[in-house]
Amino acid sequence: MTTLDPIEARLTAAFAIDLSSSDVGRLDERIGRALARPAPSRRFGMPAPRWFLRPLPLLAALALLTGSVIGASSLLDRLVQSSGTPGWLTAWERAELLDLEQTDGDVTINLVRAYADRNQVLVGFTVTGLPAAPDASAGDRAPIEWTAGIVDPSGRSAEAWATVRSGSEADAAQVSASIHTWEGDVTPEAGTWVLTFTSVGYDGGAWTPGACDVDSTDPACLVPPVNAMVEGTWRFAFDLPAPTGAVLTPAVAATADAATITLTELHVSATMVRARLALRIDGQDVDAWAWTEQPSTIRHGDTSLTFNTGYRVTQAAADRGPLGDESEWLTPGGAGEVAGIWEITIPEIWYSVTGEDDATGTLLAGPWTLTVDVP
Repeated sequence: MTTLDPIEARLTAAFAIDLSSSDVGRLDERIGRALARPAPSRRFGMPAPRWFLRPLPLLAALALLTGSVIGASSLLDRLVQSSGTPGWLTAWERAELLDLEQTDGDVTINLVRAYADRNQVLVGFTVTGLPAAPDASAGDRAPIEWTAGIVDPSGRSAEAWATVRSGSEADAAQVSASIHTWEGDVTPEAGTWVLTFTSVGYDGGAWTPGACDVDSTDPACLVPPVNAMVEGTWRFAFDLPAPTGAVLTPAVAATADAATITLTELHVSATMVRARLALRIDGQDVDAWAWTEQPSTIRHGDTSLTFNTGYRVTQAAADRGPLGDESEWLTPGGAGEVAGIWEITIPEIWYSVTGEDDATGTLLAGPWTLTVDVP
């Protein structure tokens, strides 16, 4: 696979210029503001899951100066490199080159690459032909947004299997580039995937950096939508090989004080490791829990990965089983080999009980160490 694919080469030739030192400074400021604000609620055609902790940013908006692209890299290549996510780099390098183009009205979407393993599906695409982006209230142009659904070779929509979504976009004067992932129980089947966009544009507002969070009801944080979406249909059907990776069911547990954490599933792929963990505390009805600022890690040989994203599996008390409240913890990178010893270390957790405000809760020190030996 070449560094510059045909569409990306055309974009690079059209927009690549050198930036002055003052331009670079302003760009750094815009990136800093984007990383400082919480991830916005995105319109990806499926209901938003309940996140419990995001101590490291997964959504990094690379705001390029109007008419500029840094260096000779393509928008999408630069976007992946700037994400700081090892799993994205691996997925992008291994992705199938598609270069599929669909136009509806004035808007053209080009699906450049796609990748799937047992943990996630990644697509990279560009959008051209949108009207000029409205200004967001924070001073930056409104970020591009879209509504899209994806169907796997077995006929399942993302709503049936994806528990976490992430994405990032780069934006120039006349083109936007986006990377998007659906993360969860990806089908192991080879075959045809169908990705359909039904709207694209600028429907988001802006965040007040350091003051607002995703669920804030503060009037200062409620920015009216820009309402510049373009409706249409852009449908892409593409074939991908069978996703690689392994799903393990070790059922190992560790206890500290009265708290027992059980590892029920371990999903390993080249781009990510997902651990499904359940917490039970004697005499207490745990309603939510997570790691704290002390990093929780998983080690395999010389590779050590830090969990940085989580999703609550147990959404209601009726869903809790004998092992307690379940969550999935995800890493930003993966492993090429499955065999060997996997060791999860959790130094400290936070939890709340039924009827307690999630904003309070209790800190509980461990450590909990869970070990899996895979032949």
